[in-house]
Amino acid sequence: MLLNCYGEARRHISILPGEVAGGFTATAHLTGLGHRRIGFINGEPWMDASIDRLKGYRQALATADIAFDETLVRSGDWLPLTGYHHARDLLSTDNPPTAIFCGNDLMALGALEAANEMGIKVPVELSVMGYDDQELARYTHPRLSTLVLPNYEMGQRATEMLIDMVAHHKQFRPMTVKIDGPLVVRETTASPRLR
Repeated sequence: MLLNCYGEARRHISILPGEVAGGFTATAHLTGLGHRRIGFINGEPWMDASIDRLKGYRQALATADIAFDETLVRSGDWLPLTGYHHARDLLSTDNPPTAIFCGNDLMALGALEAANEMGIKVPVELSVMGYDDQELARYTHPRLSTLVLPNYEMGQRATEMLIDMVAHHKQFRPMTVKIDGPLVVRETTASPRLR
C-alpha cells in the first residue's frame, strides 16, 4: 500500500489526496463570494499536485462561467518568497485580480505580505486563499482561509484497509483511493468590494 504516492505500474493500492477536487473547492469558494478575476499561484508545474490543482481551478472557473485567463496563472516553488513575488506581479497589472488562490499556505503567506506592503487590505480589497491548512494558517493576520490536505484521513483510510485485508485474509486489488479535504474559511476571503 502506498500513501500520498503511487507506483508507475499502478500495481498497488494508492491513497492520494483529491487534488482536482481541492483546487475546485478552493476556487469555487472564491467564485461563490462573487470574484470573477482570480489569480492562481501554483506549485512546480511538473508535479501531479500542481497539475491537478490547476485542473480543479479551471473546472471551477468553467462551472461559474468565467473564462480561463492564463495571464492570471503563475508557477511557483511552494515557498513564501515565490508567493510574494508572484502576488506583487499580479497585483501590479492594469486589471489586477480581486482574489488570489495559492497552491499552498507558504506561498499564500508571501501573497499576504505582498498585499500588506502594497497597502492592499485583505480581505476588503483582496481575498487570499491557501491550501494544505498548515499550522501557520491559524496565526497569519488576518487568519488564512485554506483547504485541508487530508493527511490524517489518508492515514486512517490506509490503516482501515490494511486491518481489513489482514483480519479477513483478503487479497488486495490495485486501486487508487482519493480523499478530499474540507474547506476552512477563516478571515482572508470575502466578497469583492465594488470599485
